[in-house]
Amino acid sequence: MATRPPGDGATPKQPEFIGPQAPDGPRSPEGPRASSALPLSYAGIIAVLLVVAAIGGGLAVGTIARPTPTPRPTPTPRIPTPTPQPTTDPAVFRQTLSGGCATEQGLWLVSDGGGLVRYNGKDWTQVDSTLRTLTQTSCDAGTLYAVGPVGAVLILDDRARQIQSFDVTLEDLRGVAAMTQGAMVVGTHGTVLLLSGGTWQPYASGLEEDLNAIVVFELQSAWVVGSQGISYRLEAAGWRAIPTGASVALRAVGGTGPQQAWAVGDAGTFLTFDGTWKPVETGVTTNLRAIARLGGALWIVGDAGTVLVLDAAGGDHTQPRTVPPTKFDLGTMCDLRSVFANGPDIWIIGGRGGVSGVWRIRDGKVAERWGEC
Repeated sequence: MATRPPGDGATPKQPEFIGPQAPDGPRSPEGPRASSALPLSYAGIIAVLLVVAAIGGGLAVGTIARPTPTPRPTPTPRIPTPTPQPTTDPAVFRQTLSGGCATEQGLWLVSDGGGLVRYNGKDWTQVDSTLRTLTQTSCDAGTLYAVGPVGAVLILDDRARQIQSFDVTLEDLRGVAAMTQGAMVVGTHGTVLLLSGGTWQPYASGLEEDLNAIVVFELQSAWVVGSQGISYRLEAAGWRAIPTGASVALRAVGGTGPQQAWAVGDAGTFLTFDGTWKPVETGVTTNLRAIARLGGALWIVGDAGTVLVLDAAGGDHTQPRTVPPTKFDLGTMCDLRSVFANGPDIWIIGGRGGVSGVWRIRDGKVAERWGEC
């Protein structure tokens, strides 16, 4: 870049042009007169400006006059219609479902050698597939407890969506009951364990029979049943044996309190307790495996698609009638292993040969059915 010589910064004064005259020539005798001719230097500048203006005008005219191209239509992309996904994972029912219960957040199933399954009111989803063997479940408002062979315990916090899985004994655990805080489990060789305050502790001594099921009313009130028709009632003084008169294995027990209970077992056995255990004729010889109460009716399920419904008598619906229950046709020959109530519905879970089925019953009719049974 050229540098300006030092000075006072004033713009150099242009030389003054006085009158037109020919350089070095004589002055006109007529004196000075106005002339319309421009100096050559000014004429050159003006000519250059005119050329620039002409070029600019030409560009402007060219820009305006250029025809607007016809817009090319944008092609609409062809998006293939996706194949609808099944609303239920078919793998859910290609395993042996063994138990179920419901929390306030959802309905849960466990399987014998498979995974943990959740139903959200629309879809069945296997949320855990670690091949645990679980056989029985029990739920409170926010927690699922499940048990299985060799002391297997699974605890699902349905509010926090957290799962804990561990072993608490070498005995096979066959029954579980959720409590207000914690749970109680039973198993082979008289095993009774209490989960309280986050720790497991033995809760019986001197029991030797295999225990298959438990129902708990409070910390010092419960029933358990098991092999060879045995039953024990938990009282303030401890566990007391109550004869049932049955000699077959009892598989499930339920009740409203220590003075009102019922139990089912092998060879169509059904017992009620109202001070003493009494047999009730069922009209079937299949093994009965689970029992649930909904309103004024008891629902009993067992092998070969057996479903029995026993009406309750009395205004408080606590005293079952000693008359044969009615048979409910579920339309399957699969072995039914679990039944539970949830709201107005009865839910039944069963399976055979590695496939399973789930039924929802409302108002005495099958409202929905899933699976391959």
